[in-house]
Amino acid sequence: MKTAKQQAYLFFLRNAGFSYDPKTQTKQAGRAACAHKLAKAERDARALGYTFEWSHDLDGCIGCDCGSDDCACATGEHHECLSVLMYDPEHKHVVDSLDSICEPTWDYRRVIEAELASKVTA
Repeated sequence: MKTAKQQAYLFFLRNAGFSYDPKTQTKQAGRAACAHKLAKAERDARALGYTFEWSHDLDGCIGCDCGSDDCACATGEHHECLSVLMYDPEHKHVVDSLDSICEPTWDYRRVIEAELASKVTA
């Protein structure tokens, strides 16, 4: 049975994007490092009491960046578009946010939260 720490790492390995420095890392090493970073950021944010609030983005979609002519963003078709706020545990102030997140799955929401957390808990 895998620990929660291992499960989180495997989740981000499967679901998150990654970057790497080809001069010093292999693609696999970069992917593993990014998954570890996101799993740690998620864990640290929870332990410190940061919270996230998702809501409908009142400004809506800002357009397509996926490169597909068929997606709702590119066609102008109505679709879910959300914003997320990350709150400081002590004063409940917004410490980071992201808007125009189109049709996010629960897995993608988790990745977004971990990415926001990685900026604050690093």
